[in-house]
Amino acid sequence: MFIDIIGKAAVSVTLLTVSLSAQCLVDNPGGKKANPFRPSNADTPAANFSPLEYVNDDLPDWICFTAGYRARFEGYENGSFKADNTDSYLLTRFRLGTLIKPTSWLNAYVELQDATAIDKNPPLAPPYQSTWDLRRAYVDIGNLETSPVSIRIGRQDLNFGAGRLVGTSYWRNASRGYDAAMLVLNTNWIRVNAFSASVVIPGDNGLSHHQQGNNLHGLVGIVKKFVPGSTLEPYLFWKLAPGVTDEERKLVKTDVRTIGARWSGNASQLDYDAEVAGQTGSLGQDQIRAWAWVADLGYTLKDAPLTPHLFAEYDFASGDKNPTDGRRGTFDQLYPNIHDHHGLADQVAWQNLKEFRAGARISLRRNWTVAGAYNDWWLASATDAFYNSSGSIVARDPKGLSGTHIGEEYDAETTYRFNRDLEFGTGIGHILPGGFLAKTIKGKPYTYPYVMLNYNFF
Repeated sequence: MFIDIIGKAAVSVTLLTVSLSAQCLVDNPGGKKANPFRPSNADTPAANFSPLEYVNDDLPDWICFTAGYRARFEGYENGSFKADNTDSYLLTRFRLGTLIKPTSWLNAYVELQDATAIDKNPPLAPPYQSTWDLRRAYVDIGNLETSPVSIRIGRQDLNFGAGRLVGTSYWRNASRGYDAAMLVLNTNWIRVNAFSASVVIPGDNGLSHHQQGNNLHGLVGIVKKFVPGSTLEPYLFWKLAPGVTDEERKLVKTDVRTIGARWSGNASQLDYDAEVAGQTGSLGQDQIRAWAWVADLGYTLKDAPLTPHLFAEYDFASGDKNPTDGRRGTFDQLYPNIHDHHGLADQVAWQNLKEFRAGARISLRRNWTVAGAYNDWWLASATDAFYNSSGSIVARDPKGLSGTHIGEEYDAETTYRFNRDLEFGTGIGHILPGGFLAKTIKGKPYTYPYVMLNYNFF
């Protein structure tokens, strides 16, 4: 019903024919790899040719089309750290959208997505495959970036801060979406986003739907003039979800409230990113008391050959000390944009975690970067589990007798942006299990390589 209403609203907008340029400015039409190792738009030339340019030039000014294609060949060896669990496959993703902008204060966007996994071991299901789904369908009243007051209603992306808690999981072939209503307030020193959303559960084929009762509400501020060169982002998220496992392995409802703030910015050659969050609420009859923080410091040698950028990071997320005491101490990472926050292979969640991460990036050219990173993970609580990137348990020793060292990951990747529409990338992540995985599941080394092409048609 919710999507039907939005679809009818989008059709109604098309009947308005005030002739203003649509400009085809939409976020992430094909899916981007937004990480600190990717060359920025400022360092990448604009495209001289677009296949859709000639089509859109012949259309009325109030309508235009967008399209994007991504192909990524990837695989893994010893999936879930188990021997003889290996696969390799080709992921393709095509997105086709229509932007309708009859006035300066009203526009609608509808986007279809076909995500396919070729030669992958069954099951062929999300997040690898979801054929011909409604990716986005929303109406904007006002300009979210510039209007004092604006509203976006419909199926949309939600991305806040570094995406550690709420994001679209862009790396997945079938990315996460939200059926949501969002109010945005803008002044010259602060932006406020208030939203109420339900997470869309991708289906194998056709129109996906959100799960009834699986809701996320939020209030996010962006203080622009906190300190020169930096941004302060306080936030409050309220997650309600059914069917979550409690400490007694029963399916219960969760009600978790997360309050926190992120401070990020740069000063000359130094850049920094710090975030802290606390959680309260309930998981069935269990009380939630959890917290997490991260600190990231980087330095760019601007005058040195290849412009090297060095960084170091420490992450912490609390774990549960006693699995039977009625108190849940495991931090809930909510709905993160997980890719490459805890290693390129994406095998680790921001839950019950201590992590040291360091690396470097060099620029062979302004639009061609090469990067490497080292990750070292430990359990925050020996009696809690090791969780994978989706928040599922990989291994656990309730008695805490298997140590806390999860393992280490070594990463290498390169990204070349021919222009702002065409991008190539390849990389590999290799994980060596630590004592905890060796003792609990006899964990085997895990390897994840990929080769990727990304192209936006406009």
